[in-house]
Amino acid sequence: MNADTATGPKSRRFQRPKLSNLIADDLRHWIARDRLKPGERLPNERTLVEHYGCSKGTVREALKALEVGGLVKMQTGPNGGAQVQAVSIESSTQQLRTYLHFLDLDFQQVYAVRRTVEVTLAESVVGKLTEDQFQRMEDNVARCQKARAAGDRATARRLEVDFHDILCESCDNPFLVFICRFINGILRDLVEFRRDENDARDAFGKHNTQSHHDLIEAYRREDRAAVGKISAEHMNCAEGFMSRLDAAFRDNLLYFDGNA
Repeated sequence: MNADTATGPKSRRFQRPKLSNLIADDLRHWIARDRLKPGERLPNERTLVEHYGCSKGTVREALKALEVGGLVKMQTGPNGGAQVQAVSIESSTQQLRTYLHFLDLDFQQVYAVRRTVEVTLAESVVGKLTEDQFQRMEDNVARCQKARAAGDRATARRLEVDFHDILCESCDNPFLVFICRFINGILRDLVEFRRDENDARDAFGKHNTQSHHDLIEAYRREDRAAVGKISAEHMNCAEGFMSRLDAAFRDNLLYFDGNA
């Protein structure tokens, strides 16, 4: 019998979870279990201190963790405290970008997903677009053409992606919307073209404008088959142009334009 067997497992130091983290987790379960809605409040600080048998500082640290995650917002004043709020897509997007920042992500991997989800979303909103959305999409195409005519490729590129965000507004599948909005965000904020071919860039812009124009017409006809066909061709061509222009993501996936 060797020494390790005689004395049992080697001594290990286990890191004990912080009490504030355990409380934050319990409060998340509390919100889910009681089906609290945005605008409803958690118990006040004194009640939480008594419930958990801890200090005010520990409770405040737990609530701060929920606030940073976007699940609550802290109200000040005599009726202040933690108020439940819906987590914004921007907050969730930033968390996913933080995760992907440490991975080797390239645009081919993104388009492997986008080729499918964008077409699915495009087909799902046939017959659901409002006249206001049609007008905004038509205005988007016109502004994009104007930006390209002025040589402002950056603005045109942003507008091209914004067009797809308008489609997301009418989709009733929140998971699909989140995926598409996330992809749109990183394409809008983080793509750079490492090959400077003006002819290819101009052709890419014209293709996007024509595809968006054709989509609007198909949506007005409520032609689901045409929408699916145009969207699929649009994604395939866009990926081809991205490859030709040697598209890549900037190193800093942590960058997030909150006004996008």
